[in-house]
Amino acid sequence: MRRYGLTAATALMFAVLAPDLAHAASLRISPIGVDMPSSDRAAAITIANTDAEPVSLQIRLYKWSQVDGEEKLDPATDMFVSPPAITVPAGKSYTIRVARPTASPVDGELSYRLLIDELPKPIDPRTVGQGVKMVLRTSMPIFIADKKAIATLAWSVWQDAEGLHAQVVNTGRRHAKIAGLSLQPASGPAISFGAGLNGYVLAGAIKRFDLKAEGNARLPQLVTGSPVKLTAKNDALDILATVPVAARKDR
Repeated sequence: MRRYGLTAATALMFAVLAPDLAHAASLRISPIGVDMPSSDRAAAITIANTDAEPVSLQIRLYKWSQVDGEEKLDPATDMFVSPPAITVPAGKSYTIRVARPTASPVDGELSYRLLIDELPKPIDPRTVGQGVKMVLRTSMPIFIADKKAIATLAWSVWQDAEGLHAQVVNTGRRHAKIAGLSLQPASGPAISFGAGLNGYVLAGAIKRFDLKAEGNARLPQLVTGSPVKLTAKNDALDILATVPVAARKDR
């Protein structure tokens, strides 16, 4: 079963063998994620091509889950995207739709990933060997939720020879979008896991965030049992927790 490491609305660049050095297509996608109430059957996504050339795209929808801390994608069978392939002319836009067969009630939340892949242009044999061509992959989160569902998060923190780790268990029925994760020890500066999006933890799932020292730098040494103040954002909601540093865990 194929697995992908993905983040919300992250554009990934993939090099493919091609004859000329060229840039990937310039696309604007709106919205960058879909949160759809279970009472709705469909949502629209607009893809605008701001490049000077047309771009052809393959569009696929996957059921998204997190198993043992790993991202897992399986082809969606209870939801579809239309159309599954498009060509967007230069300077134009195209609207696609993700849809469900029926607007049936949802117990908690359903999660999906929409993958939008640029298709490489045909090879010109006159320029073979002059470089590589970059193509674009965009991964977009799609959620269908009961509006009453919420995330319920429990955190743990530990340190080992590989770095510093913050793990969150979501026992709620809705995902959490973790951003700006930071730890404040009793003494010393705050330790940031990154100011932007750190990642998603889906309903009923576990997610671990790892921080490794860069280059010759060393991470602050946390004392087992000492409290650290954990702060982050879940969309517009503040996450505040005081967590004791756990003993080193076997991995």
